[in-house]
Amino acid sequence: MRSASAPFLVVAGIVVAAFNLRPGVTGLSPLLDMMGAEIELGAVFLAIIGMLPPLLYGLSGFITPRLVNRHSAITITLAAMILIAVGSGVRAVLDSPGWFLVLSVIALVGMGIGNVVLPPIVKSHFPHRVALMSTVHVGLLQLGTFLPPLVAVPLASTWGWRGSLLVWAVCAAVAIAVWVLIAVLRPAPRAAVTSTVVGGDELHRLLRTRRGWSLMTMTGLTSFNNFILFTWLPLLLIRSGFSASFAGSMLALVAAIPLVLGFVLPALAQRLRTAAPIVVAFCVCLAAGYLGLWLLPQVAPVLWTVLLGVGISTFPLALTLITLRARDAEAAAALSGFVQGGGYLLAATGPLIFAFLVQSSERLWPAFAVVLASVVVKLLVSFSACRPGHI
Repeated sequence: MRSASAPFLVVAGIVVAAFNLRPGVTGLSPLLDMMGAEIELGAVFLAIIGMLPPLLYGLSGFITPRLVNRHSAITITLAAMILIAVGSGVRAVLDSPGWFLVLSVIALVGMGIGNVVLPPIVKSHFPHRVALMSTVHVGLLQLGTFLPPLVAVPLASTWGWRGSLLVWAVCAAVAIAVWVLIAVLRPAPRAAVTSTVVGGDELHRLLRTRRGWSLMTMTGLTSFNNFILFTWLPLLLIRSGFSASFAGSMLALVAAIPLVLGFVLPALAQRLRTAAPIVVAFCVCLAAGYLGLWLLPQVAPVLWTVLLGVGISTFPLALTLITLRARDAEAAAALSGFVQGGGYLLAATGPLIFAFLVQSSERLWPAFAVVLASVVVKLLVSFSACRPGHI
C-alpha cells in the first residue's frame, strides 16, 4: 500500500510497539514485595526473574532476523505484540511462581523480538528520517520504561498487584489492533530489505569488525546495569529504610532520565563526529551514582538516582548508533540482531551475579565492585564503538 496515510500508520505502529517493550519488566519490580506477601517468592525466583529479560532479549536477537527473513518484519512485529499481551495477561491471574516464570518467558520473547525488528522497520520505511524516527522509537521505549514503575504501586493500591500488571497487557492488546491493521494494509517500505540472516555472511563480517564487537559490548554492559537497577534498585532502597512507594518512584526516576535524554540523543549523535565524550560523561555519572547508593544511600537517594539515570542513558544512544552506523535496512537488521543479541546475553549475567553477591554476603561491596568494574570496561570500549562511519 502506498498512500498519504501509510507513513502515519507505520509511525503509529512504531509508537505502540516501542511503548510495549518494557512495561512487563519495570512495572513488575516495585510489586515484588507485595506479590511475595501472597505468593511465596524465594531468592531463586528473584534471581531468575531478574535474569530472564536480558537472556531472552539476547536469544531473540539471534532468531528474529531469521523470522523476518521468512515472514516479513510486519508479521513478526504483530506476533511479538501477541506474545507480550498473552504472556503479560495470563501470568497476572496465576498463583504459581513457576507458571509466572513460564508466562514471563512468553512475554519477554515478544519484547525481545520487538527490540530487534523495530530498527530495520525504521530504516526501511523512513530511510531519510532516521534520526527523527529513532527519536520516536527510543523515546516511546523509554516512556514505556519510565511510566510503569511510577504508577505500579498506586495502581496496585486500587486494583491489587494483579490489576496493576493487567494494565500493561491491555496496552499490548491495543498494539495488536494497530499491527493487525498494518498487516492487512501492508504499507510498502521506501527502502527494500533484502534477505539477511544472523548466522550467515553478514554475521561473519560483523564478527571480524572491532567496532561491531565494541558496540555490542557497550550496549551489553549498559543493559547489564539497566537490568540490575530495574530489579534491585527498589529492593535496595526498601532495605535502606525507604517505603515501597518511594522506591517505585525512584525506579521511575531512573527510567525517566533516559526518556528525556532519548529525545535529544539521536539528533545529537547524528551531528557529532563521535559520541564518545557523551559516553564518558555518562560513565562518570553511573559510577558516582553507584558509589552514593552503596556508601551513603540515605543521605541523598534522589541525587544518586539521578546520576544512575544519566549513567544508563547510553542505552538510547546505542540504539541510535545501530541505525546510524548501518549502511542500509539489510545491514540494520543484521547489526541490530548481532549487537542486541550478544549484548543482551552479556547483560543476562548482571542480575544473576548481583543477586548472588547480595544474597550470599552481609556486605554489599562485592556486588558494587562488579558493577563499577563494568562501568570501567564500558568506558574503554566506547571510543571504538562510537567511531564515525558505517560498520
